[in-house]
Amino acid sequence: MTQEVPDFEALSDAVAQVRRLIAHLRKTTAPPELIRGVEAGVEALNERLAGFDHPGPYAQRSLVMSLSDHTRTTDVPAEYFPYSPVIGPLNAIAPPVEFRFDGEEIHAEHVFDAPYNGPPTAVHGGIIALVFDELLGALGALRDIGGFTGTLTIRYVSLTPIGLPIRMRSWIDRREGRKAFIRGTMHHGEQLCAEAEGIFIRPKGSMLEHALATEAPDGKTTPADG
Repeated sequence: MTQEVPDFEALSDAVAQVRRLIAHLRKTTAPPELIRGVEAGVEALNERLAGFDHPGPYAQRSLVMSLSDHTRTTDVPAEYFPYSPVIGPLNAIAPPVEFRFDGEEIHAEHVFDAPYNGPPTAVHGGIIALVFDELLGALGALRDIGGFTGTLTIRYVSLTPIGLPIRMRSWIDRREGRKAFIRGTMHHGEQLCAEAEGIFIRPKGSMLEHALATEAPDGKTTPADG
């Protein structure tokens, strides 16, 4: 029988090893026979795990979306969003960036590795957008004014280097009704690499209710489109 909630420590340790594997494969100069051996080993692991996939619906806060998803019990971003593709210790595609929430703002510093490369020597612009969306959106959630991303505007000022520390910050600029305007920056040293503004729109009712269902024109409740 599968368990609904996986062991956090065991899964986070396994995920960390998968991240190492991804990084090694991105940078490897290994001979073909070694690569084929790795392929066989990974294929065997996939076959062992395949029967344990949960069908969803999924959420960043837990393996499966539940009615308790809207209740915040921590101010630690990675504990709040353990499956986040940016900060989640349980998500193998997350770098993961370590966000620190001080009650007002989020701060972080991270060294991006080769899997996140875009232009030569630099972080991919799409990865920067992904990180900004989480950097800004997580702040709204932790300040209890979270909403869905309405717009995300990014200005790429200079290359964001791979392999060097990138400093990040997000803060609340202002609020207008259900809209929260949140800003953020990325720096390498004193050099501004990129800056962003996001407008996050809080739905009427809870975000969970909005995610679970939408109201059709005939008044019946139907599954949300996304």
